[in-house]
Amino acid sequence: MSEEKIEFTRPFLIYGNLTLLAWVLLAFLGTWLYNQILGWLLLVFTAAAIYLILRRLGCSSCYYCKACTSGFGRLAGAFFGTGFTKKNSVGNRIGFVGFIYFLNAPLPAALLIVSMLKVFTFPKILVLICLLIIAVYSFASWLRKPAVKPTSAVPTS
Repeated sequence: MSEEKIEFTRPFLIYGNLTLLAWVLLAFLGTWLYNQILGWLLLVFTAAAIYLILRRLGCSSCYYCKACTSGFGRLAGAFFGTGFTKKNSVGNRIGFVGFIYFLNAPLPAALLIVSMLKVFTFPKILVLICLLIIAVYSFASWLRKPAVKPTSAVPTS
């Protein structure tokens, strides 16, 4: 029986997590521009959900990865990876990732639009555009074909 192992490249690991952090901060800023208290609550909840809960749920053992990334490779794989890394990064946690998507994209975008109907400013437009760019990039990554093939954990002789 062969087990598939995931290997995350260093650039994917770094840029994926930096982009995820930027996405969380943009969602915070978009919500904060609507309501400051709601913005802070969203930031704390989303950061805890991603970096404490989802990271630990996605990484219970280094056995499944070629190198231990302490769950950060699986976070990048879940939000910006391709088919193989998404499937093996989150497994049955897809619903939780979907909830995070809702908190990071449609909710802050809708609040920003409502806020722009009251007072239209350039920073709101800029935050909305950046938020939508990252969200579209992440959504598009679900459609990409796997670029990396899994390696076998059991050596063949």
